[in-house]
Amino acid sequence: MSPHPQLGDELEALLAGYDFGGRRDRDPVQFPHRYRDAKDREIAALLAACLAYGRADLIGRALDEIGVRVGGSPAAAAAADDEVAARARFEGFVYRVTRGDDLARLWLGVAHLQRTHGSLGAAFAALDDASAPDLRPALIRVRAALRAPTAHWPARKAFAHLFPNPAAGSACKRLHMFLRWMVRGPDAIDFGAWRGLGPHRLLIPVDTHIHRIARYLGLTERRQADARTAVEITTALRRLDPVDPVRFDFALAHMGISGRCPAHPVAEICATCPIERVCRLP
Repeated sequence: MSPHPQLGDELEALLAGYDFGGRRDRDPVQFPHRYRDAKDREIAALLAACLAYGRADLIGRALDEIGVRVGGSPAAAAAADDEVAARARFEGFVYRVTRGDDLARLWLGVAHLQRTHGSLGAAFAALDDASAPDLRPALIRVRAALRAPTAHWPARKAFAHLFPNPAAGSACKRLHMFLRWMVRGPDAIDFGAWRGLGPHRLLIPVDTHIHRIARYLGLTERRQADARTAVEITTALRRLDPVDPVRFDFALAHMGISGRCPAHPVAEICATCPIERVCRLP
């Protein structure tokens, strides 16, 4: 199956009429948008992305709690905390499999990257391999550096879930969403603060919604939502926009999240879909 020849035009029309501001307030990206300082915002974005699993309303509640715990300047708070203070800051936090110690470990790793490189963005730039076609090597190196200060802590599967390893072959949806927020843009959703890493090197964040809709649009035929599928979908989108291929991600993902794109044909919903003409939904 291949995409409809008019797919590019239909996706452009979708973006042109999309209510990005209205949907932003229902997305975890609203959390880093609360912060004005670049160093605070990038830390808030990482926390929000790592916790962006599960129901949207519960993610929102977890992020509201995080906001109280990290205060008005996450960068300054992280710089000031030692292990004892970090554990105390997140003591009692529970969100699904994530516990306070998992966030404390992430927090101490972020502080280490700040001290070493000056900011989280500078750390990604320093650890990036500019010759790589995408940003997975940078994620792998950042993950190793972030874990180093707490290497003596007991291993927890929940922390591996919080910041997964791209080398393992999973789609790592939340990490690639974080990079989309920081690298592409600036616009109503994404910040564009790290554009030097190259929006063309981003991989689309593949979750169940993007995977399903990408199959409907002929962007992939793969049945696993893994890293290979993310590369395949992004490669197809890069043919439509070589410079900024993942700019379609937010609108497509929220079509699935909102129920506007159902898992099975529903005549009254499909009839009003803005990309129905290019959809291959069986």
